[in-house]
Amino acid sequence: MQYVLKINKALQETGKIIGGISIVLMMTIIVLDVFLRNFFATPIPGSYAIIENYLMPIAIFPVLGYVYMENILPKLGEFVSKKSKQFQKINNIILLFMDTIVFILLTYYSFIYFLGMSSKGMEIQIATKFVPIWPVYFVVPLGFFLVFLEVILRLIKEIKKKAISS
Repeated sequence: MQYVLKINKALQETGKIIGGISIVLMMTIIVLDVFLRNFFATPIPGSYAIIENYLMPIAIFPVLGYVYMENILPKLGEFVSKKSKQFQKINNIILLFMDTIVFILLTYYSFIYFLGMSSKGMEIQIATKFVPIWPVYFVVPLGFFLVFLEVILRLIKEIKKKAISS
C-alpha cells in the first residue's frame, strides 16, 4: 500500500508541476503579446487560441488530483463536524463512496469524448494553420482519474480505520 501511496503522491506532484508550467507559459505569452501589440503593433498570431485551447486545460485538469489530495476542494464538513464521531466516520465513508462513483463516471465519459474527438481528428485554426486539438482532450479524463485515484486511496484508508476501531 505504501508503494501505491508513493506513486500517487508522485503523480499528484507531477500534475501540480505541469499545471504550474502551463500558468507560467500563459503569463509569458500574455505579457509578450501585450508588449508586442502596444510597442510594435504586432500581436503574437494565435496567442488567444493557444492559451484558451491548450494552456488553460493543461493548467486546470492535471492539478485536480493534487487539489483533492491537499483538501482544497470544498466539502460538507461544517454540518458533519457537529455530529458524533461514529456518524462522522460513516458519513465520511459514504461521501468518499459517492465521490468514487462520480469520478468514475466523469473519467469514463470524458475519456469517451476524447476518443470521439481523436477519431474525428479535431483541429482548430491558429493564425493560418490548422493544429490538432484532440490531444489536449486527454488531460480531462487524466485529471478526473487522478482525483478518482486519490478518492479510492482515501476510501481504503477510511475503511481500514473503521475496521480497526470496531
